[in-house]
Amino acid sequence: MYKRSILGSVVILSLFLIAGCGAQKGVTQIKYEKSTEPTTIAAPQDGTYALYTASDLTPKVREKLMKGDRIGFEKTSDGRVRAVAGTYNQVLASSTQEAYWKLQK
Repeated sequence: MYKRSILGSVVILSLFLIAGCGAQKGVTQIKYEKSTEPTTIAAPQDGTYALYTASDLTPKVREKLMKGDRIGFEKTSDGRVRAVAGTYNQVLASSTQEAYWKLQK
């Protein structure tokens, strides 16, 4: 009986961990973590990029970009962080710990 409880706990924990950024579709191009300074990069190729925060399974937004368009995260004049992709921008909730731009395949 004790072994089943441990096995059940391990299975539940594993499912929880899988639901994180590894379960999101696409390849991470740039990541923001609350403990680091936000940065932007040039999009490495034409395509659709999706914005996810922490363990989202559905993107907040999808943006079509051309190679070289700016993508990433930057600080606003009042110290908040916003996600940017081409002409798109969205201020992240202050509770956001991590956010990702992923290239959709």
